[in-house]
Amino acid sequence: MSDVTDRLEVSVEDQTFRFTPRDVVSRREALSLKGASQVGDEVVLERSNPRATLVFEQSGGILVHGIARPEVAKLVAREALLRLGYQEEGLMMESGPILLGFRTGRSIISSVAISRLNEASMNNDLGAIEIAATRFGGTIILFPSGRGFVFGMNSRRIGELAIHTYLEILGEEGALA
Repeated sequence: MSDVTDRLEVSVEDQTFRFTPRDVVSRREALSLKGASQVGDEVVLERSNPRATLVFEQSGGILVHGIARPEVAKLVAREALLRLGYQEEGLMMESGPILLGFRTGRSIISSVAISRLNEASMNNDLGAIEIAATRFGGTIILFPSGRGFVFGMNSRRIGELAIHTYLEILGEEGALA
């Protein structure tokens, strides 16, 4: 680990999971769950413990947002199926994009980062640097304070590699204080 990333702290903030049950759950049935509401063509259910959002898709799939750990997301989907009277056997899971939060432990000199890194631009709405990390499949948002977010990448390891790579480059270019 280099001195540029030795104070780096990374955490998974969110990931999307899609569950496909063996039997298709109809929207009418999903609406019978307490707190469920129809939004467009889907049925949405907000949970508070654990905090998560379930989206029952027209296709019969169940999207789970707001949970970082796959085993917890699966428990939430299984619980919804069991409440509807469905069996949990045969439940298939796909992992979607991940949202990582991180702290570099260093300040970022925005003007230097933007002038020396081709993939970087200033996002004035956020007051942050936006790095198009296309070779990693996502985007990095980096605030002058050193706090940042990575989104659109398919795994934590790829996200961490992207963070390390760009922090190394920014360190070499003199954009880290």
